[in-house]
Amino acid sequence: MKFLIADTFTKSLARLDGQSQSAIKQAAFDFQVNPASPGFKLHRLDGVRDKDFWSFRVNRDLRIIVHKSESSFVLCYADDHDAAYAWAEARRLEVHPQTGAAQIVEVKERVEEVVRQVVRTDEREPAAFAKHEPDYLLALGVPPEWLDAVRAVGESGLDKLFGHLPAEAAERLLQLACGEPVPRPVSVATQDPFEHPDAKRRFRVLDSHAELRRALDAPWEQWLVFLHPTQRAVVERKFKGPARVTGSAGTGKSVVAIHRAAHLLKADPGARVLLTTFTRTLAVRLGHSADLLLGSATKERKRLAIDHLHKIAKDISVQSTGKPLSVLDPKKLDGLIETAKSRVAPGAEFSLAFLRSEWNAIVDPWGIRSWPAYKGVSRAGRATPLGAKQRLSIWKIFEELQRLLAERRLTTWTGLCYMAAERLYDARPYDHVIADECQDFGPAELTLLRALAEPGPDDLFLCSDAGQRIYRAAVAWSSAGIDVRGRSTRLSINYRTTDQIRRFSDRILPEALDEGDGETEKRSTVSVLNGPPPEVQGFANAAKEAEGVAGLLKDLLASGYKQRDIALFARSESVLRDRVEPALAKAGLTGHPLSDDQPPSATDVSVGTIHRAKGLEFKVVVVVGCDADLVPLTYLQKELVDEADREAFLEQERHLLYVACTRARERLVVTYSGTPSRWVVAPGG
Repeated sequence: MKFLIADTFTKSLARLDGQSQSAIKQAAFDFQVNPASPGFKLHRLDGVRDKDFWSFRVNRDLRIIVHKSESSFVLCYADDHDAAYAWAEARRLEVHPQTGAAQIVEVKERVEEVVRQVVRTDEREPAAFAKHEPDYLLALGVPPEWLDAVRAVGESGLDKLFGHLPAEAAERLLQLACGEPVPRPVSVATQDPFEHPDAKRRFRVLDSHAELRRALDAPWEQWLVFLHPTQRAVVERKFKGPARVTGSAGTGKSVVAIHRAAHLLKADPGARVLLTTFTRTLAVRLGHSADLLLGSATKERKRLAIDHLHKIAKDISVQSTGKPLSVLDPKKLDGLIETAKSRVAPGAEFSLAFLRSEWNAIVDPWGIRSWPAYKGVSRAGRATPLGAKQRLSIWKIFEELQRLLAERRLTTWTGLCYMAAERLYDARPYDHVIADECQDFGPAELTLLRALAEPGPDDLFLCSDAGQRIYRAAVAWSSAGIDVRGRSTRLSINYRTTDQIRRFSDRILPEALDEGDGETEKRSTVSVLNGPPPEVQGFANAAKEAEGVAGLLKDLLASGYKQRDIALFARSESVLRDRVEPALAKAGLTGHPLSDDQPPSATDVSVGTIHRAKGLEFKVVVVVGCDADLVPLTYLQKELVDEADREAFLEQERHLLYVACTRARERLVVTYSGTPSRWVVAPGG
């Protein structure tokens, strides 16, 4: 008999205390092994609409609701006796008559209650979906019982109504409400309603005790078990070459990357698979997630290599040369440039700021190592034009700079990536490479990615979001030999943040951004989660802001949030020192500093610069110090001499603020002193 778990079960489990969770997990494990055990007292429920709902005993207080048919058991819900029975009385597991997908649907009495409370709140408000034919709405996955409510609801009642509908219906209706076209879904022929793509997002077949244990180890991590049909399709698709997945923050790109790695490992038992990303912090997080999904001691997990790309480059270079190399500290670059200039062109007209800019924007990222290469490289977009004689004079300085680096056995991370790539073309170490956060890869990193796996089917799988590009300027992936044309998928459903936070954050960025192929892509995203609107709080000075943040922290804790649920982010270390630390002290709290070696605390408030926020999420995020001269950092902008550099800097500063705001799942607060940043606009402002 087939054994399944529903997302309603894991969600109900996550809401219970630790002791209750442990008891329910053990009961579920035992039930999977022997559902006929008399100790469970398995019995059919009376007085419910679905006659296949049964209950079995966990202990004196706790019960598990299971849907039992001739061919399957489905774990549906867990809670104390009365709450579990009340849940079952208000629902039915049924097969949608049009789509053929299995759904857990709230029953008629509940529908009528929602209609009274939500749909009819304002009779004068026009119905949002009245113009759509019932047959079309049914094809979107709306349960027949809910059809009248959907056709009658006004805009003000959408959020509450969506919370009662199956996910596929809520998402498609939300897209319609946002003015986006929603084609009639293509009919999927399947004999098993649990195998329908819409059903797979909420039901998971568990073939073994180990699978159930992994599914329940972290019940709050829904992504471990349930995938959106779009996510599942791209995870399981066979590509003829490099593929790309894009999506705004919270759409599940990292989830797709991890599941893709697991899929390739299971599909090809002999495959060498690498999962990589841009920073060490993100690599550690990916490793933790892979342990949850695959099991830390499984054969598949042991075959999966996970590390950040710069570490991989350094390891390859050291292994191939047998000699250690040190990476140049960017703070020491100016001194070396000045030394090189004084040796070969002491009277040259070019300033240190200009030479630094030319090195960072042209010479180093593109791996230029010779005069012919520098003479021929495109400087399109650079504000300072250069003639042939000027280029030659500049090149002599850079040639000497490179000699100084070699003399000291120094290189840049970019140079290290090019060096590693050159050593791989005759011996590719991996069959499949999955890379996350690819928007921050420059041409050198992309070149190394291309060299890590032999070109062919399913070779590269790259996830990116141009809106979170905070380390590098945009670069065409094709310049590194990576062509994703016809193999690109955009994720458009936000699973992390509320719609209110998403809308606030999206206003920080342009409506469309270049994802790396020279073509702009619209950032249309919807979220079916709802919560309070983000708050923007201004103060007269930094001291007042610290006091305000301290009061906010006290209020959050008094309302039920735990310290570990909260993160405080700032653009600079000085804001952390002058505003965040005093705020924590006034609130009587301890801050946990985020770093490569310090992931979020299990007990304390997390604190860090915005760069440390990448890849993390918290129930509550407070972005402190969003003053006009701090976001963007005015003093850094003034140091830039080239207009192209200034434009790139402003773009990255906008992206930093976007990254910080999108770490929030439930509540977002942005504070400032004096005049707010140009990108901070209060909701409704």
